[in-house]
Amino acid sequence: MWHRLLILSLLFASLPAPLLAQTFRAGAATSNITPPLGSPIVGGFTPFPATHVHDELHARCLVLDDGATKLVLVVCDLLGIDRLVSDEARAILQQDLGIPKENVLISATHTHSAASALGKDARIISDSMDEYQRFVARRIVDGVKRANNVLRPAQVAWGKAEAPEHVFNRRWHMKPGTIPKNPFGGADQVRMNPPVGSPDLVKPAGPTDPEIPFIALRQPDGKPIAVFSTYSLHYVGGVGPGHISADYFGMYCDALSRLLKAEPTFVALMANGTSGDINNIDFRQARGKQAAY
Repeated sequence: MWHRLLILSLLFASLPAPLLAQTFRAGAATSNITPPLGSPIVGGFTPFPATHVHDELHARCLVLDDGATKLVLVVCDLLGIDRLVSDEARAILQQDLGIPKENVLISATHTHSAASALGKDARIISDSMDEYQRFVARRIVDGVKRANNVLRPAQVAWGKAEAPEHVFNRRWHMKPGTIPKNPFGGADQVRMNPPVGSPDLVKPAGPTDPEIPFIALRQPDGKPIAVFSTYSLHYVGGVGPGHISADYFGMYCDALSRLLKAEPTFVALMANGTSGDINNIDFRQARGKQAAY
């Protein structure tokens, strides 16, 4: 994907000054949402305690203001985020900044190397938040407020790149009689994560989306403010056992910042797209060590 990042950085550097309005402003900031060691990492089938921080988790916040309306985009380095957390953060932002709740979009990347903001048991709908959920909601608010504090005149443009070599459907049609029975004793029509290189593979059960659409913001003098992008790849990790990490989403953001040679105030945001059945394994052939779920 890194050469695609280079394309994005070159596109950003050569942007014209489109749709520039005197009043249009943008601001971006991050808030650290790394949980304490000992918190359960929830990306696998069984939670296990965090023992080390490979890289910090963040709520990455972007505020756009055309002089009449403010929009807020937040991407959190989390497996998922409960609606209670989002509702709490949006309610505080409406109260403190006057930004309507419906103008705030909050999402999670689905990193598998993070503690849960879904509550003690994600299978149970709760009406109260635990300590970490309250912490995440507060830090989202702090990040948006910081982004709002640094609103400055901005230019906006958008585009897309493609990285098809990393996205593969993980559900496959197989030859008749080769799919094991499911846990309920029935027969599924397709198999998830079949053996790589199996002669019983027929065809993927659905398509993939290789596009990386993005919105780029910069100051009139050309200095980057933020890039908001999405990619439809479920998850890729590879850190040590018990390590907290933003996984590939965070690595992408760091790499884009380096390629742009951006100042520390620059914020990259990578949201997860239509990736429920998509991972980075080419099931037709093995290609070395891979991490996907």
